Amino acid sequence: MNWRQILLKTGGLCSVTAALATQAAIADPSGVYVRSLMGEASHVERCFDAVQKPGAAGLRGIEACTELVEGDPPRDRLRMAGLTNRAILYRRAGQLDLAQQDCVRALAYHDAGADTATSCAAVYLSSGKPELALRVLTESEAPASENRAQYFHNLALAHHDLGQYALAYEAMERALDAEPGFAPTVELKALYRVEAAN
Repeated sequence: MNWRQILLKTGGLCSVTAALATQAAIADPSGVYVRSLMGEASHVERCFDAVQKPGAAGLRGIEACTELVEGDPPRDRLRMAGLTNRAILYRRAGQLDLAQQDCVRALAYHDAGADTATSCAAVYLSSGKPELALRVLTESEAPASENRAQYFHNLALAHHDLGQYALAYEAMERALDAEPGFAPTVELKALYRVEAAN
């Protein structure tokens, strides 16, 4: 079925309904990686490696990302990566205020990009701020390949949380096009039912 035919409670060709009582998983972003040849490799690697362990929020990873953020000389690309990755770790640790602060700082860079947007959208969704997640994602372009499913999944969750179910369904379809069988999106899509209108 074409997503354009999905209309929510309008008497159109189809309707989309969603079970709102169930919370679907937010896609856990894989972080931002910046390769460095200037001697920062130890904390750059430790910061990135900490984010690569789904569900992990170790103090060492937060410390490594803090070294990256506060290190001298300040290099924008490294600082942005450190802020983004530390926001992910703070989110996993339940420190959402600190995660949001890092997102504000990371998104302020003109070249923040889709990986930072995807990661910060997850922070805003976890914080109960889907309107901010939607804004961050729509102001960014979808990544070309890597993290594309996470981007569209978090876009779907933002629309879902705002009651924009047809748009959420469209974003779910795009997430599954990017990565068929992407578990968080499959879980979210299971909450939806598309029915032909009479």
